[in-house]
Amino acid sequence: MRLSSSEVTQIRRRIEIGEVTEKIAEIIREVKNRGDEAIIEYTEKIDKVKIRDVKISRETIDELSEKVRDNTRESIEKTILRVTEFNKKALPKNEIIILDGTIFKIRNIPIERVGIYVPRGYVSTMIMLCTIARVAGCRDIVVFTPPLDNGLISPEMALAARILKIREVYVGNGVAGIAAMAYGTDSVRRVYKIFGPGNIYIQAAKYLVSSIVDIDGIEGPTELVLYIDESVPETELKCAVLDAMAELEHGTHSICMVLSSSERILEIFEREYERYRAQRSLGLLYTVKVDNVDNAIKIIDEVAPEHLEVLSYRDGHKIAEKVRNVGIVSLNAPCTYLDYVAGPCHVLPTSGFARSRGTMTPLDFMKRIVICEGYDREILKHGETIAELEGMYLHKESLRCREHE
Repeated sequence: MRLSSSEVTQIRRRIEIGEVTEKIAEIIREVKNRGDEAIIEYTEKIDKVKIRDVKISRETIDELSEKVRDNTRESIEKTILRVTEFNKKALPKNEIIILDGTIFKIRNIPIERVGIYVPRGYVSTMIMLCTIARVAGCRDIVVFTPPLDNGLISPEMALAARILKIREVYVGNGVAGIAAMAYGTDSVRRVYKIFGPGNIYIQAAKYLVSSIVDIDGIEGPTELVLYIDESVPETELKCAVLDAMAELEHGTHSICMVLSSSERILEIFEREYERYRAQRSLGLLYTVKVDNVDNAIKIIDEVAPEHLEVLSYRDGHKIAEKVRNVGIVSLNAPCTYLDYVAGPCHVLPTSGFARSRGTMTPLDFMKRIVICEGYDREILKHGETIAELEGMYLHKESLRCREHE
């Protein structure tokens, strides 16, 4: 669909979780009250899978992981290593700040117990989130995922759990799993923060439990803005079309917006989209003709996409370094590279939340604690003034009594 520059912000991308909260509130309430029994019941009712236990034993994980083929095993191992290496370099450092005799220490502390929801079969999401949690130093990493038809997880997911030393892997209906991690059951001990992508029901569940447990955010369908110009060779143009189609493969609600000053390039994307859509289910493709690079940057910042892919050997660096509202940028590289093996996390802010959040790093699995040692008598009196303005007289006296120590 061709859009004008003024129409780009009219695209409806937000997931309306209010439409489904009533449907899932009962599941969350039942899990809170009945625990494992409710998880097993809703897994059979909704997912059509019978499970006897929600926890996958360590022995089962070991047995399943042995079934992975050698080439697949190597790919999983190498990907975990790559994500580990990148995120180790992204670890925040502790800091010391000294101001007039007061010593401040800023400590980055891992969240002790985190819950990770993994959509059914998404080994890449398990690798991404669990590896970053491990790098951050989280003591307990809990994985909850809908089961396969046999009531278990895939051998590949088991292998990832084994390599990453994930000792708590649970299966069951996704909404029930979110509730279990939030409230706890006989098998699942409650967590302190929940991470993970998922459909509208999963996001609504995260929203409903967010009053008692922290969450990473409310995410919607996959989004990509792809900027491309005539500096890109024809061979790369063909690959760029595949980049766009790949993101639309995530589902009918996913979107890709292609920006270009070239009418020819936009027509190629439009034509190829119709060809691919005739063969498989895809999301929506939008094309926008831009007047110049500044116009493109303005549109990107207004859309605030999850992914931005910039394919340009002329203006690529200018665009990548000037945009402010994006989850992650791939410059002269496919966004699918970031989806799987580049190193940064592929769980990103959608629905315009890239205006306030960016790429997930180990810091998302940590909390910052400030230690304040000593105090500056000269600044105390200003605190007294502000305390008096607010009518907090005991605060004022607490400061005053130290003013002349």
